[in-house]
Amino acid sequence: MGDRRNEIKDPMPTIAVIGGGPSGVVAALEAAAHGASVTLISAEAVGGRATWSSLVPSKVCLIAADHLDDARHQEALGLIADLPRLDLARMRKRIEAACSTWSAHQVQLLLDRKVRLVRGNASFAAPDRLTVQRDGGESEVVTFDRAIIATGSVPVFLPTLKPDGKRILAPRLIGTLADWPRHMIVIGGGITGAEFAYFFRCAGCAVTWLTDQAQMLPTFDPEIATALEQSLAARGIEMVKSAPVASAAAVDDGVRIALQDGTSLAGSHAFIAIGRRADLADLGLAAAGIVHTPAGVSVDAHCRSSKTNIYAVGDAAGPPYTANCGMARARAAARHAVGAPAAPFRPHAVIETTYTLPQAAQVGLTESAAAELDRPVGVFRADYGAALKARLGETADGFVKLLAKPDDGRVLGGAAFGDRAAEILAPVAFAVAKGLSIEDLSETFGAHPTLSELVGIALRGY
Repeated sequence: MGDRRNEIKDPMPTIAVIGGGPSGVVAALEAAAHGASVTLISAEAVGGRATWSSLVPSKVCLIAADHLDDARHQEALGLIADLPRLDLARMRKRIEAACSTWSAHQVQLLLDRKVRLVRGNASFAAPDRLTVQRDGGESEVVTFDRAIIATGSVPVFLPTLKPDGKRILAPRLIGTLADWPRHMIVIGGGITGAEFAYFFRCAGCAVTWLTDQAQMLPTFDPEIATALEQSLAARGIEMVKSAPVASAAAVDDGVRIALQDGTSLAGSHAFIAIGRRADLADLGLAAAGIVHTPAGVSVDAHCRSSKTNIYAVGDAAGPPYTANCGMARARAAARHAVGAPAAPFRPHAVIETTYTLPQAAQVGLTESAAAELDRPVGVFRADYGAALKARLGETADGFVKLLAKPDDGRVLGGAAFGDRAAEILAPVAFAVAKGLSIEDLSETFGAHPTLSELVGIALRGY
């Protein structure tokens, strides 16, 4: 990251960043790159819950699942090998190593930018002042010109639906598994539910996946969501939709899940992934005059709160609760806070995806949303089989579709289902952000043979 101080003419403000997760780190690095004096305050080790409890551990699990799945399909490529098995102790060590090395990498980036790191709990004492209770018990006052709240989110549980760390689990408790589940019941039909249903099934568990919605992945284009449902069903995952859960309880050597309709399901373990909410506890927002809701701090297009010298980014600013969305918000907020040229945050240009195999991914306007808005769009499609790379292995099942304005061809969005779907949509996200046209995108030819060719194939027809 280069030094960008020549972009700023006014005196540089002092910046306090609250939270050391992905959004807080990006905010601190971006502000420091412009020469600001930055203090990053975090209640946890740098990396935050995303590194130590959720994002990194879950992705290690999903990489393991992908390798397990690949091993089962090697014979189609002429490879004969014994099937691997999952060793929980070794996977835990890999998670610990990944968390530690990624945190250390982020710490070094921050130190290289001369960001001051403070470990402790911060709360607002005034609109320009924080009180930090350090781990050792002493307190410190941090004054600032601008503050950026990046405190992340916490999982949502209910009194009758919460983890016990033994039979009833949540993402942050995967490392506590002592024995491998025989039958995992995954509760929650969102991205996290999809990913862990996939993980447990690849690892050899019987899996039942529950949601109170009529569709798994309710925020996704129905065609994409249905494709993922069918893929996971083909793996042997049982799906139960429109089934609100009343309670989960450990019984004997298993769990019993009571549904609101009076029926129940039995399994060896349960996994709860019913949602998240912004973590704003004990921040003293009232002392700073900051308006917020249960979903998060209310912000404008530049991520400013009702107190315009205080910003909120990442999960603290509300859904979508994804790391890439949080980091995009953080960059926009930090640039605005230091007075650098700053485009508003563009939520429609952030890719949403599942880290399953195949992946479901989307960005910008979806076909179903366009239909609901009665908005005419041009739709361009390509099946994965149109790309040579997909036919060389076992990745030919899938499709890409792009949406554009009929009058000027401006790219409005895209969706994909298949191997590396999120990566395939990367140029589409750029096109949405920059207002590019289908003609702009169709001029690009990806390396041949690769799946990156699919966007151009969809637009050109070849």
